[in-house]
Amino acid sequence: MYQPIRFKNTTTLLACAILTILCANISFAQVDYSTLNYPGGAMGSSTFLTGIRGAGGENVYITGFYALAGETIGQGLFYQGLLDGSGDWTLLNFPSSPGVTVTSTTLYGPDALSSNNVRLVGSYKTQETGDFDHGLLYEGPTDGSGTWQTIDFPIAAATPSPSPGEQVLDTLAHSTMGGLVVGNFDTNLSTGRAFVYDIDNNSWVELVKPGAVSITAYGIWYNGETQYTIAGGYSDANIQGIDHGYLVDWDSATQTASDWTSYDYKNRHRIGVDISHFNGITSDKHDGFYLTGVWVGVIPPNAGAFFAHVPRMPHRAFGDARWTEIAYPSSPGLTVDGTSGNTVFENNVLGIYTTTEGGSVANGYVATVRGHR
Repeated sequence: MYQPIRFKNTTTLLACAILTILCANISFAQVDYSTLNYPGGAMGSSTFLTGIRGAGGENVYITGFYALAGETIGQGLFYQGLLDGSGDWTLLNFPSSPGVTVTSTTLYGPDALSSNNVRLVGSYKTQETGDFDHGLLYEGPTDGSGTWQTIDFPIAAATPSPSPGEQVLDTLAHSTMGGLVVGNFDTNLSTGRAFVYDIDNNSWVELVKPGAVSITAYGIWYNGETQYTIAGGYSDANIQGIDHGYLVDWDSATQTASDWTSYDYKNRHRIGVDISHFNGITSDKHDGFYLTGVWVGVIPPNAGAFFAHVPRMPHRAFGDARWTEIAYPSSPGLTVDGTSGNTVFENNVLGIYTTTEGGSVANGYVATVRGHR
């Protein structure tokens, strides 16, 4: 005879209920991993993959940067071809000019334009300005022979109005799609501020989340007409930095944000997970989104990467996230120290994994998530 399970106390019942909720939002998908490195790299050099978009058919555009052994700055990296790495790799750098000596270039989100042209964003450093970053925008052929321009956030566009003597120090353009660019800027008085830049109208808007003390804008997806979705992270009023990932809808006609929605890895904020951040966003082809990013917490391994699926909902803009852990596996002769999720295309996460054999090295990778729906 069937006997129902009986809980002896409400504490046990509550614990089981929490476990059920957490498991309902964790995907036990299969993940296949492969290394994707710049093939022209010298021994001990690092490949950092930062952005990806479709390039037509099965081809993709990938951005990043390449650094020699022991260096943290490097050259802009661009790839065109299949995700297996068999396509064309090119080093693309912001050009120096009289009085401006470029020392490093980092390329972030690419976007496909017509006639085999691309739009790239990112940042560059110069000998004259030292460690400060300038935002960059490139448009033209994939060989880098098109137009390069600096896009630094204008302090006059700050919200609220800038303080006397306030100046922009850094601008980092992180992602572009549909004619908009999103990224971050710092001033001499405050750090961790985000922007939306309209390329055709040459207009800037500071992205401000009510109640946040700092915010990033790392990914943007064009939904059609004047509708976009932006992803990143923010910190509320505390001293621990970026706390939560977020999604928000953006209307380019009214230049307004709506439906701010917060996310925490495995829905466990302050229960082993302290920091969550979205680094990349792509469509799930059903009005929802796939995302990737990183988390930090007290549960082993204390930090890592993830793949997340967020559906659209009929009664609210964004549904609950389902999470898949992304961790490049160690193997004989290869000890992986950490994995980051930097960008995502369909069900493929790209980022870096780090190793310390022979010195600290960052390797690019592709993680294909199967059975995630």
